[in-house]
Amino acid sequence: MPDVRGLKWLFFDVGDTLVDEWEPVDDIIGQFVREACALGYPVQIETVREIFVTCYRNYEPWPMKVAIRTLISDEQHREQIQAKLKFRKELEQPYACAGSVLKSLSRYYRIGIIANQSPGTEERLERYGLRKYVNVLACSAEEGVSKPDRELYAVALKQAGCKAEEAVMIGDRIDNDIVPAKKLGMRTIRILQGYGRFQPELEDQDHPDWTVDNLEQLLPLLLPDQD
Repeated sequence: MPDVRGLKWLFFDVGDTLVDEWEPVDDIIGQFVREACALGYPVQIETVREIFVTCYRNYEPWPMKVAIRTLISDEQHREQIQAKLKFRKELEQPYACAGSVLKSLSRYYRIGIIANQSPGTEERLERYGLRKYVNVLACSAEEGVSKPDRELYAVALKQAGCKAEEAVMIGDRIDNDIVPAKKLGMRTIRILQGYGRFQPELEDQDHPDWTVDNLEQLLPLLLPDQD
């Protein structure tokens, strides 16, 4: 089992870590397919999903832009479609076990958030029943800096009053969650959820200290009183 001695803080990403973004992502893919078909492009949803997977495998940061560029030939049509697409955050839902996992972990650790999120993260976490377990929030919309910029991590560590070696970062993406946290000296846990699970580990970068398939697997990993 991993040595968790000295760990005081657990920092979580939000999207596809605590909150399931599959439905809103698939919804916006569906929006694109409908708009494309209306303009005469025979786009299928499976094709767009495959493009998203390929983009994550290639560390392409804007998969929807790639899909539009790949499947829509006319520039005016591209702009028309892009303008109509809307990411519906109201379709997000916390993973079913998120509350119980945070409750268990909060008995032993302080909990923080380091996430690229649109405004209103605190209110959304409150609505999901997760805010009460969170001691520090460092989110891009409010802090004015986004991952993978290590400054967002530095902000969170400063707010928490903890050293990097006393913290672990838990997230789904190698580029945004694992690499910058490791460079600061934090330990890291990759969680294989959402499209982030398709990102390959980078040979020239530090690898996550641990990898889990879901939130529940954090408990035997991190709870000190379990074998």
